[in-house]
Amino acid sequence: MSGHYFIGIKSPTNLEHIMDAYRTKYRLDDAYKVIPHPDDLHVTLSFIGAMNKKSLPSLIESLRMITNKTPVFNMHIDGLSYFGSPSGPRVVYLSIKENKVLTTLQKEIEETVATQLDRPASDRFIPHITIAKKRKTKDGLFIPKEKLESIKLPVSSFALFTIHPRKSPKYEAVETFLMIQ
Repeated sequence: MSGHYFIGIKSPTNLEHIMDAYRTKYRLDDAYKVIPHPDDLHVTLSFIGAMNKKSLPSLIESLRMITNKTPVFNMHIDGLSYFGSPSGPRVVYLSIKENKVLTTLQKEIEETVATQLDRPASDRFIPHITIAKKRKTKDGLFIPKEKLESIKLPVSSFALFTIHPRKSPKYEAVETFLMIQ
């Protein structure tokens, strides 16, 4: 039996007002099929996809070892950005300021997942929190990149999530990993 999984950092729900402001300002509900539920906001550290549940215990144990050497840290939202063309982005997101602890954590997790699941590790990581994806219109939609006054998000854990595509919220933490204080 398999499920679909990813590893990520759950965002605090107090980001909902920022997400709502951008949804209104750029009419994202009209242009995008997927507007994440506030409880689903997160930073993806490693997308796993389909995985047999038999692989979970070993992966969980390996991820637990990472937390023993990862300190609690802060990440900062610093703007609005997107993937794709400015006249019709594929994904609209809150950008995360570059952070060495976050980058190191992501790299360790990605390498662990690659080793555990016998696949190549991805070297692409742009930390972000998706607020809209999957365009539903071909109409032009100009969304400028914007800078925000930095919003601090304390990070004391990450989680292994399973995906429930037909539910809302659709992401459920299977295991949460607490970092060292």
